[in-house]
Amino acid sequence: MSRLRTDVHVSGDDGAVHIFTPADAVPTWAVKKITNPAAWAEEPEDDSAPPAGDPSEAWTVAELKAWAADPEHPVDLGEATKKADILAVITESREQ
Repeated sequence: MSRLRTDVHVSGDDGAVHIFTPADAVPTWAVKKITNPAAWAEEPEDDSAPPAGDPSEAWTVAELKAWAADPEHPVDLGEATKKADILAVITESREQ
C-alpha cells in the first residue's frame, strides 16, 4: 500500500474534492492523480501498462517509468525521479 506524507486534495472525475491523509488507503484512481512525488512517504506502486503512443507530459510518473522499463524500448532513467527529469531522459534516449 502506498502511504502519503501529507494531506492531499484530489478532484474526482465527477468534480468532487476528496481529501486523503497519511492514515488513509489511497484508491488507485487517486494514486494516478497525485503526481507530486513529495506527497508520498513511499512511492506508489502502479503496475498498470503505459498508455499507447509516445511518452508525453500528460503521462504519470508511473506510466513513464513503466514505458522506460519495457523491453521494447529500455531506457536507463539513472537518478531521475521527477516527471520532467524522467521525460527528459526518455526524450534524449529516443533522439540518439
